[in-house]
Amino acid sequence: MSNTLEVQPEEYTQAPPAARQDLHPLASVPWVAVALAVHVLFLVIAWFIIPYVPVSKAVAVITAATQTEPLPPPPEMRAPDNSDWPDPDKVVEQPSPVAKLSEDAKDDRAEDPSEIPNQSLAPSDSDSDQESTHPNKKGNTGSVGLGGGIAGGGGRGGDGGLEHRRPRGDGPGGKARPQVEAALLWLADHQSIEGNWSATRFSEDSRRKNARKTYNLEIVAPGDPKGDRGWDVSVDVGLTGLALLAFTGAGYDHKTGPYTETCRRGAMYLRKVQYDDGCFGPKDDDHFVYNHAICTMAVVELYDLSRDSLLKNMSQRAVEFILKAQNPERGWRYGIKPGDNDTSVTGWMVLALKSAKMAGLEFEARKAYGEAARWLDEATIEVNGYPKTGYNLPGSDNARLRSALHYQQNPSMDSINIMTRLFMEDSKWDVNHPVLRKQAAECARNVPVWEHTRLDFYYWYYASLALYQMGGSSWSAWEGPMAKTLLNNQRGFRPEDRGSTHETLDEYGSWDPVDAWGSAGGRVYATAINCLTLEVWNRFKRLQDSKK
Repeated sequence: MSNTLEVQPEEYTQAPPAARQDLHPLASVPWVAVALAVHVLFLVIAWFIIPYVPVSKAVAVITAATQTEPLPPPPEMRAPDNSDWPDPDKVVEQPSPVAKLSEDAKDDRAEDPSEIPNQSLAPSDSDSDQESTHPNKKGNTGSVGLGGGIAGGGGRGGDGGLEHRRPRGDGPGGKARPQVEAALLWLADHQSIEGNWSATRFSEDSRRKNARKTYNLEIVAPGDPKGDRGWDVSVDVGLTGLALLAFTGAGYDHKTGPYTETCRRGAMYLRKVQYDDGCFGPKDDDHFVYNHAICTMAVVELYDLSRDSLLKNMSQRAVEFILKAQNPERGWRYGIKPGDNDTSVTGWMVLALKSAKMAGLEFEARKAYGEAARWLDEATIEVNGYPKTGYNLPGSDNARLRSALHYQQNPSMDSINIMTRLFMEDSKWDVNHPVLRKQAAECARNVPVWEHTRLDFYYWYYASLALYQMGGSSWSAWEGPMAKTLLNNQRGFRPEDRGSTHETLDEYGSWDPVDAWGSAGGRVYATAINCLTLEVWNRFKRLQDSKK
């Protein structure tokens, strides 16, 4: 064996164990370190280089797939800066009679110092005394001249707006107020945890866990659990707007009253389903325009009552979508500028725009109203000496669901003509116009009656709005039968329900959906729209009263 220490690395690595043991330990350490370093370096280089090609190919495939199948834009979810709106995904299990106060809430007008400070839309801590104490289970996710006359404005502490709706317990319609509150309690107790109302799942969403369920009492599928349901999914957005309108019609919003949590959840849901173009809900069904118009009214009225700055933004975008959807020189129908028109959709759109104008939102009202009036001019013709307003053609009959063709025709389009003419602020169309007087008299000859083929809650709603504005003999002939028919047939107040309460009867406060449109909207629709009808005395001030 050589005495030198100049051993080559190859000889060292190939030497037998005995030879390696003869080397001085201090001399062997640097070569071990070098060998280890070289191996580690090779491993590191291999680790970063080898996977590179497959990763590159995977990215290219994903990109190609994205380009060939673009996804539709999602609804706008982000709140503007400095809004007083909470996290839309925060779930609240326990409503509260007093909403949590916000130190930095933003309103468009100064608060009346004598009132409760501005309340935020944040969740609260305990149950409301006015709402059912049973926690809501998880469900699916699926208007005219607003008081104060043409001047508008108002709101809490203001000089007009919707302040006249605040509960007082006296005046016209005061006797109906307890049953209006019963209807609102039913709606609150059947709202889903996500904030919407469902035509099919409202029974599962019920907070009245210990109450018996009887479903419809008569006419349509009595006692059948499916008999009081409506269409699945497609109408839920519109139903949510309609239910919220029942609360705003009573003067309640997400800041004041016993249903602050109900209104807050409903508004949050509508915020989630409003798309970037301002439309509420998807456009999968041609009838989405109904959903949008009704939701626009609801959000605008919540804004007018509360002056919540975020609701103003939502309302303004919703109004812009309505204007975008209007046919040139005419009214509205299904879709965006579809070319054809109908009086029903046009009526809802005009109501939404009137709400927006009274709330102080900016848009070209004269242009929109003027073009809608041209459609009404075209749709209204003499039929056997009577000025009949048609549905989608001049003088045509009302639309009907295929399942409801046996329900009688009625002057619902005429009532829409009366209402829209009066609220579009054309001085030529007042309560003394001969066409409106003849149509009002025809409505007064077709008063509400609880008979199978004459049940039409939609007609009763529009005719009540129209005839209340007309006043005089037509309203006198209508008012009594309307109130009697609705109050006597509200669930919990029928002879069959005697002795029941909202704790013992799940349907208490609602109406069975047995009219011409009940198969579409179900019990939620029937309850919300009949509640709106019973609010007619305080919902919108009469034009002649506001002009004195």
